[in-house]
Amino acid sequence: MNTNADFRELEDRLAGWTLRWQLRDAFLWSVRGLSAGLAVGLGLALVARLRPLLPVLTLTAFTLSFALLGFGMALALAYFWPRPRLAAARRFDKLFGLAERTSMALELATQPAHPAWVVREQWADAAAAARRAQPQLHLPFRLPRVDLLLLTIITLLTTLAIALPNPQQAILAKQQAVQQAIQQQAEQLKAAVEAIEKDPGLTEDQKNELKQPLQDAQQKLQEGNLTPEQAVEVLSRAQGELQKLTDPQAEARAQALQQAGEGLSGNPTTQAVGEALQNGDLQGAANALGNIDPSTLTEAERQALANQLEQTAQALQNSDPQTAQQLQAAANALRQGNTAQAQAALQQAAQGMAQTGQAAAQSQAAGQAAGQVSTAQRAIGQAASGQQGQGQGQGQGQGQGQGQGQGQGQGQGQGQGQGQGQGQGQGQGQGQGQGQGQGNGAGQGEGNGQGQGNETGGNNGSTNGGASDGGERTYEQIYSPYRIGGSGGPDVNLPESGDPNGEVVGEGPTNPQNPGNVTVPYNQVYSDYANTARSAIENGQVPYDMRDLVRDYFSSLEP
Repeated sequence: MNTNADFRELEDRLAGWTLRWQLRDAFLWSVRGLSAGLAVGLGLALVARLRPLLPVLTLTAFTLSFALLGFGMALALAYFWPRPRLAAARRFDKLFGLAERTSMALELATQPAHPAWVVREQWADAAAAARRAQPQLHLPFRLPRVDLLLLTIITLLTTLAIALPNPQQAILAKQQAVQQAIQQQAEQLKAAVEAIEKDPGLTEDQKNELKQPLQDAQQKLQEGNLTPEQAVEVLSRAQGELQKLTDPQAEARAQALQQAGEGLSGNPTTQAVGEALQNGDLQGAANALGNIDPSTLTEAERQALANQLEQTAQALQNSDPQTAQQLQAAANALRQGNTAQAQAALQQAAQGMAQTGQAAAQSQAAGQAAGQVSTAQRAIGQAASGQQGQGQGQGQGQGQGQGQGQGQGQGQGQGQGQGQGQGQGQGQGQGQGQGQGQGNGAGQGEGNGQGQGNETGGNNGSTNGGASDGGERTYEQIYSPYRIGGSGGPDVNLPESGDPNGEVVGEGPTNPQNPGNVTVPYNQVYSDYANTARSAIENGQVPYDMRDLVRDYFSSLEP
């Protein structure tokens, strides 16, 4: 260690200058690192304005993280960057105008070959020059204007890019809502699978058959990154497979057996059978029916049992002819005194009843699962369209005529409608509706048809028969021999009269001088065409790449 006072003073001053140099560089470069981090956040915010990338909160968090990371890394690098003592001395000589005195003093300390008095004089001169140096003037803690201006501009632009309304955020929120809805519906499918596993009325084979479509759909939904169309397509396939497992005839037979339980419960011998049927326990009823032993009954009890079985057979004749035939055979055998044959017939009836119960249970479970899948489709569709909540529908109608109809409907939104019609016919319809609307319409006709319709949207004006502004409007008259949606009904074959010259049914005398003008107001037929197109879109009959085109087409034609 050198004991020369001038040299130690020079070393102390050199260490102080080096520390100030480190702090000055750390200050300057930390600000520049902060600007660089904000610049990365600005680029991210600009990209988020071109495509749905990140929500605002996440984007803000990323920007702050980049800014802090740039600040910290630049500060640490600038402060801890290696600065050799001799190189620092040469920099200070040049920066403070010391004419290489400091660096020369350090070099002489390592070269003892020079005379001692020369070295001492050189150290004393270097120490004197170091006392006159002004490091605060040459190493100021002052941010250059360029760096300050750059930091201000980048901070302002980054703040504006994040804070100003961004249309991509709505798209991103919609995508996130769709993905959340898809995952939620995947959990609902999992719950449906668990419910099937716990159903005591199903066999293992039936459970496996019912679970397979649900599990496949659940797995595909949980894979993630599905578009709404892809998710709905997955659910549509699962719904179609489940609907194939439904058996409305088995459910009808089970319902008829349940209704027949009231009569059977009135006879002491079949009381257990009737009570089980009334409770919907067809398997228990089958066991009770198969356990009946006519040989243990008195003659009067056998005759009463025969009468009860015959009455039940008559009640089931139309709904379940096979079970009715077996019950009638058991009644006939009882009247003939053939208890063995009667018991065999009862066991066959019990076996058929158990099979009906299993088929009905599977059909009901499949129907419930298909309903859950349909609910999942609607939930994903609502998330994709941004619709939330459910509304109420109101309708009023007046009609005269004769007819039969069956309908099922599910609706969301609010609507009011009034209509008058006369006609005869049979109709079946299924509909799903969403939106708001008011309409008035009148019509007359005869026919037989089926229709399916879906309606989505809102209309504050009149959709049928009135202008939206409350005034009058003339609609284009177009030729409409029939309306879309009337096809798909059952074929009806009329018997031949045998007379080739006879009048054709459905035709009558016409006046060739007045062929007439078969036209319908445009606003009355538009909704039928639009509803049918929307139904085809919802049912997956329209290719996905054509759906927007179809929607835009009918939107452009809307009255």
